[in-house]
Amino acid sequence: MYEGIRSPVIHAPKTLSEFAAIAWRYPQATIWAGGSYLMSQSEYYPSEIKDGIIDLGGMEELKKITRNDRFVEIGSMVTASQLLSAGKLVLPDILQETLRTLASQIVRRQVTIGGSLCVPDVRLSLSTTLAVLDAMAEIKYYQGGKVSTHWIPISKLYDREGKLLLGEQKALLTRIRIGLEYGDYQKIVTVEDPIRSTDECVIVAFQAKRSQNSLNKVQFCITFPSKAFHISKDLESKLSGMTLPIHPERVNTLSYELVTELTKMHSAISDLQLERGRRIFESFLHELNAKSLSQ
Repeated sequence: MYEGIRSPVIHAPKTLSEFAAIAWRYPQATIWAGGSYLMSQSEYYPSEIKDGIIDLGGMEELKKITRNDRFVEIGSMVTASQLLSAGKLVLPDILQETLRTLASQIVRRQVTIGGSLCVPDVRLSLSTTLAVLDAMAEIKYYQGGKVSTHWIPISKLYDREGKLLLGEQKALLTRIRIGLEYGDYQKIVTVEDPIRSTDECVIVAFQAKRSQNSLNKVQFCITFPSKAFHISKDLESKLSGMTLPIHPERVNTLSYELVTELTKMHSAISDLQLERGRRIFESFLHELNAKSLSQ
């Protein structure tokens, strides 16, 4: 069945310098992090892979978690399981919840933070959550034997359809940075499995600060895994500064403004996904109302 197909060459750098040398010599090599997404593709392996595979598993400098008074930095080869175990005292609740629901316990041991963020054509819950947390990604670009380093907001890593925007150059996501100041209301909701039920799945993340029954610094991202990665600056601006509780009619109006915005910008989203996204968004505002009335 696999006659004529050879096993790909495996490159195994131990340092970023070794990776740079390999990337320069083999620019078409496939980068392998945890492999959980690549190996889930029905016709991925065995296959002819030009320039082989660069296995990041031996790069210890990409497996570090560090923090100071302002932010925590997470290496791209840290697994979801490792981060969940090590970060309980420093990570925001919304990120812990995202990691817990990212996959089964077994798969979480394999899924890497960088790998999840760099799936080329499907956006998952981690991207959605890190976008509302204003997380940054350190990206190293390799071209012509030269290396350049850029810090890019997670929210800017993808186009409006959710496709990865790292460009044509060889690139490596080496770590992410998350600030330690975030809202006291955080929520992430995922409906359907983003891999098994991609066309029905909706992922919504929301965070805000509450001060004297007023909403501040609202951040909101809604993802339809293979169709859209949407951040509504207009709705964030309207919600920031609003007094709680928000009148139910206003909540309803805002939710339909979201639907109108999504329909205008993303034609591929189904009516089912739109309604799911609208209701999830509404539920956040109703919950904020309930919390304000119970204080």
